[in-house]
Amino acid sequence: MAESNSGLVVETFKLTKIYNNRQIALNDVTLRLEPGCVLGLLGSNGAGKTTLLRLIIGLHRPTAGWAKVFGKVMTPNSADLRRRIGYIPTNPQFPQGMTPITYLDYMARLFGLPAEVRKPRLASLIRAVDLLPHSGSPIQGFSNGMTARLAVATSLINDPDLLIWDEPTHGLDPEARRSMLELIKTLAAQKTLIVSSHNLSDIDEVCNHAAVLSHGQLIYCGSLQDLKGRMRRNHYEIDLEGEQKAITKAVTAIRAMSEFKSVQIRQRRLELFMHEEANMAAALANVLMSLTDLKITLASIRSVGQQTEQAFLDLVEKEEARGFARIYRQEAA
Repeated sequence: MAESNSGLVVETFKLTKIYNNRQIALNDVTLRLEPGCVLGLLGSNGAGKTTLLRLIIGLHRPTAGWAKVFGKVMTPNSADLRRRIGYIPTNPQFPQGMTPITYLDYMARLFGLPAEVRKPRLASLIRAVDLLPHSGSPIQGFSNGMTARLAVATSLINDPDLLIWDEPTHGLDPEARRSMLELIKTLAAQKTLIVSSHNLSDIDEVCNHAAVLSHGQLIYCGSLQDLKGRMRRNHYEIDLEGEQKAITKAVTAIRAMSEFKSVQIRQRRLELFMHEEANMAAALANVLMSLTDLKITLASIRSVGQQTEQAFLDLVEKEEARGFARIYRQEAA
């Protein structure tokens, strides 16, 4: 087995999982996670995200390859490694007859925390996840947002070095989701995190690295900035200030430019869609010159759309096209 690079929090090598000798859930995944990294694990349902996370924490045995955490190979018997990980599964479930205080105290006892450590940590966690008013209430009456916040507190009870959260915003209303994202941002300053999601705008907001799975294969792993750099930026909105007559003239001039496939004006907001092959800088320069000539002030300009989402879809589309080409070549041969 290859020697692990010292200092890596997570390292996988050709990690593969096949269920029932026929379903390939994960295929040949190699990735490395450095301390302080906040990795967004992206992929549609069934892409292999949960399988990868369960292999990393040792809930499943790999069919081939290996996963190391803190430099040691993870297995179902690696309780010492799992003590250093805070895990939230998708849709976490809790014993209905307990309260946040009794449940967190029970979990802290399982980790062997003495009372002098357990009690202040439990109190500070309940405050941190904003459950203080409900700390003595039965868990069965909790909303999805409250349950999600209790899951966060549970994952932090052992003061872990690595957090692995599987779809932490799943099923949350907008307010609860916002609260969860703010918690992740706070923790990202202190911990190494893996956050799995198919809500790509969440990943865009809280992560600095991304790994993209498609049909069990890792098709991208690197900085989020680089992933976004791969997307085609072809949709812009420009807010204008000036006389309506001049704005109408400008729109007519811009519609005549060959770089744009669609030019719309809604009140004083100009919406531009470029052709894929257009030179973005030159096209926008021409637009700005037209506005200047007609004495129209530019209030704001922005690239539109969820950039991570578009980059992700582009990647998956290209990977599937390559897969089809490989199958086609094999059939032809």
